[in-house]
Amino acid sequence: MKILQIPSFKVNNFTFKSDSNPVKNAPIEDEFVRNTGSVDIARIKSLGIKHFRLIDSNSIRGVTLANQKHSILTELKECGINTIVDLRTEGDESSKYAETCKENGLNYINFKLKVNMPIFNMPLATKLTAEERQNEINAFIKRLPDFFQVMDEGKYYMACLLGLHRTDLAVVLNYLVNPKEPKTPPVLSHMYMKEETNFTNKYIGAMKNLLKNITAEHKKYLGLPEDFITIFDARVLKLRLMNGILK
Repeated sequence: MKILQIPSFKVNNFTFKSDSNPVKNAPIEDEFVRNTGSVDIARIKSLGIKHFRLIDSNSIRGVTLANQKHSILTELKECGINTIVDLRTEGDESSKYAETCKENGLNYINFKLKVNMPIFNMPLATKLTAEERQNEINAFIKRLPDFFQVMDEGKYYMACLLGLHRTDLAVVLNYLVNPKEPKTPPVLSHMYMKEETNFTNKYIGAMKNLLKNITAEHKKYLGLPEDFITIFDARVLKLRLMNGILK
């Protein structure tokens, strides 16, 4: 993996400059997107949520709020957030956290996600039987349309345990596989945090495995066109450019 040397280019009015250190040129969160006025980003930012990031102009991500004071959930609702997306494998639709979200007028969705799931790996990378592996892949694909719908509607707060790697994986999944391409490629954690490893190509590889692991029936279920691999490759290039690398 090498750092891509490219001329300056603009994304959402921010000019990216060619530089050997992508962190040096990483803008603050609000420079990537402009607030549409539907969500009070400035107020949410003032809450001090760890690893706060914008996903787009009305959706954010960060550390899980499961162990935070409930007033933060109240604040998020008042700021325009409608849904909590919990990526933790220990999360549950019937958990106390889910109940607390609902008590504060927020929808709660537990979308379990991790990079070592069978959907993101080749057959020999799992200890499951072929039947068990296929069942897990089918179950994951079944939930994807609901996940994409939440992403399309926006106004959500997405979190895993730390708000770093699984949220990175989730936004890459949404950008590369969602039939409706988001307007802007996601900016991953390494672009903000110097100590973070650039896992862009790792996540891209996981999505390539996903496409290899799904059937024509799955693609039809997800609404992916027959020529999706061409669309996918074009998105991959834009994702790499946004995150300062090219393999």
